[in-house]
Amino acid sequence: MKKIDWQSILPHLLAVAVFLVITVIIFKPLLLDGKVMTQNDILQGLGAGQEIREYKAETGKQALWTNSMFGGMPGYLINMGWSGDFIKYAHEIFSLFLTSPAKYPFLGMLCFYVLLLTFGINSALAIGGGIAFGMNSFMIISIEAGHIWKVSAIAYMPLVIAGIRLIFLDKKIFGIALTAMAVALQLRTNHYQITYYLFLILLIFWIAHFVDALRKKELPAFGKTTAIIALAGILGLATNAGKLWTTLEYSPYSIRGASELASNTQSTSGGLDRDYAFNWSHGILETFTYVAPLFSGGASVENVGVDSEFGNVLVSAGVPRNQIRQIAENAPTYWGNQPGVAGPIYGGVIILFLFILGLIVIKGPLKYWLASAFALGLLLSWGKNLEWFNYLFFDYFPGYNKFRAVSMTMIIPLTCMPLLGFLGLSEFLKNPSQKVFLKALGYTGALMGIVLITILMSDFNAPNDGRYQELLAQASQAQRASMAKSSIFGSFFLVGLSAALIYFHISEKISKKLLFGGLALLVFMDLYVLDKRYINEESFVRRGIEQVFQPDQADERIIQDQGHYRVLNLTVSPFQDAKTSYFHSSIGGYHGAKMRRYQDVVERHIENEYQTLVTGLNAGSVDFSGLPVLNMLNTKYFKVGNTENHVVPNNKALGNAWFVSEIQKVASPDESINAIGSTNLRSTAITELTESRNGLSIGNINLTDYSPDKMVYSSSNSGDGFAVFSEIYYSKGWRAYIDGNEAVIVQTNYLLRGLEIPSGDHEIVFEFRPSSYYTGNLIMLFSNLIVLGLFVLGTGYHFRRK
Repeated sequence: MKKIDWQSILPHLLAVAVFLVITVIIFKPLLLDGKVMTQNDILQGLGAGQEIREYKAETGKQALWTNSMFGGMPGYLINMGWSGDFIKYAHEIFSLFLTSPAKYPFLGMLCFYVLLLTFGINSALAIGGGIAFGMNSFMIISIEAGHIWKVSAIAYMPLVIAGIRLIFLDKKIFGIALTAMAVALQLRTNHYQITYYLFLILLIFWIAHFVDALRKKELPAFGKTTAIIALAGILGLATNAGKLWTTLEYSPYSIRGASELASNTQSTSGGLDRDYAFNWSHGILETFTYVAPLFSGGASVENVGVDSEFGNVLVSAGVPRNQIRQIAENAPTYWGNQPGVAGPIYGGVIILFLFILGLIVIKGPLKYWLASAFALGLLLSWGKNLEWFNYLFFDYFPGYNKFRAVSMTMIIPLTCMPLLGFLGLSEFLKNPSQKVFLKALGYTGALMGIVLITILMSDFNAPNDGRYQELLAQASQAQRASMAKSSIFGSFFLVGLSAALIYFHISEKISKKLLFGGLALLVFMDLYVLDKRYINEESFVRRGIEQVFQPDQADERIIQDQGHYRVLNLTVSPFQDAKTSYFHSSIGGYHGAKMRRYQDVVERHIENEYQTLVTGLNAGSVDFSGLPVLNMLNTKYFKVGNTENHVVPNNKALGNAWFVSEIQKVASPDESINAIGSTNLRSTAITELTESRNGLSIGNINLTDYSPDKMVYSSSNSGDGFAVFSEIYYSKGWRAYIDGNEAVIVQTNYLLRGLEIPSGDHEIVFEFRPSSYYTGNLIMLFSNLIVLGLFVLGTGYHFRRK
């Protein structure tokens, strides 16, 4: 048996230890003090998934549907486990079982370190690259906002590239194993927007190598390599078959699918509306945050303190210090043109300097790949600020119009910069040239000079400053100027220090170890200072996250009603809130892929009825019969405050189900959505397929048993009738049975379910059993076992050979 070569293993153990120490430094309150983070999106997710969790705790079963948001939607789009998912254990091992969200920067550092190793980078130098990627501000502000699946998807991006790189290096067995595992882990995060951006990086990688193979006349070998990569990717994809299948199946019915309304020009091509998708577009000048992180002022609002420039302006105007202290806690520091930001996009000015060095030093397909991907990501992030390019890309590049917040494409440059930067430094140190070094330093200095001049010429006036008092606007502008200037001077200092380290090394005054260690430390300090603005002691609290959800008196009053009904919470913005769903089945919700027809109804009717309701409540008199759509959705309670007296019952809600005396057929979805706002829906059902009928028998129908994905009703009727069920119609999985015999569900009232029910007494059952889930889960089970086995064998083979 061979002895363990500790000399070759220790550098990697050191890297893991460094990443672990950095993770503890950033997340000490979480990892060592027993505190938690109260991130907004995490709280929203807890609210949205509470019904599913409660049902599983009570029954041990997995609910595939939930009625907690938007009247009802598939549970697998919110928070659901998959019995075939064994890759999750690999995820926990790779992240050393660290607590979420601390594990994700650690994973990002580790995966990028592995990527650099596949390019032959010295392990000590690769530590700095790992730090640069795992600590970039986009990761940190995303964690602060609670975008956990996004940062998890980002963390695994380098590992996918690393696996493919190994295959190109003809290390095919380990390359296939690593690629399949990495793709499985990356897709498992369920954040397909980040996966799509990874695909763009890999597409350019493939094109660069294809052109190189064409030039060298090596296309057969290139074709074989491509086929092997595709095989590994398919294996990784299969481990997430259920998730992908159910998501793709649902997508055409969501706001990311094509609109069925002729009167609605949004998403006619089957994607998001342009305005919605490009609402968060990174400003062109805002890209200067790559050079000076506080160029655009940081987050939308920040606590700048009394002794800041903001405070000094107010002090000079005679504002009392205690009042300044309160105002300064939420100073409007951001002056870009996005609706709001959680912080700047910054990958480190040292990394930018190394990136420029890499552009000069690196030759061939690697340079063309990373430079092209960097440029594409940058252009895409500008969104509506570069219409001629981005609207064309949005309209014609396959799949791109399915995603919103195009500023997120900044993750492409944030991946390319440290990779080309550390490749460039490694290549430069093989044959150092003072001329090349000074050239890179000169370009970097010129870029910083341009940013400095821009800062000196700017007035720091934000688009929203007009809504503030003149004194507050002046104070904000002074604060922004101060932040930008200190930021750019800090960048000059950091580039100077890093350049000095490189210069001293090529002058043979310091060793490589000191150079690599010094650069890693500088990269860490550069990013840490910025990251601590957004994750610090104030980000953590003692109490558990779920303790945040304590029912108020109004909630307790509503919960006393043990029936199945819906609630409209008027104390929040209902269609940007899922916290209400923690206690109630909500009319509103918070999700990026709500059902298209539900969104249509919100825009066409519910928003107007909402205003009618608020106006009536303020006037002290509400005619609930003037809320036909809210009534058909069985909105039984309106929550207008936090006390018991702030619960307003709606005596016009139509209930869980009801028989109608008439079916009115319409010719199109447009006619259907228009009709539900002007028809007596208690007596008339609107359908697009079933023929019109009058004189239907009206009997009794009641909900007798409720669970999220199965509902049982009893009906009694003297003649044949038609019943409307106040449940959302979704054809991909819902089945109806009358006395055990399957019945046809009719899409009714634009977005509800209807059934033709024969005379007599019957038991009616609705059950949600999508074949995409059950078949997909089975495929996941077998492919998970294959990929895990392949990874163990491939890794063992690789290290045994080494």
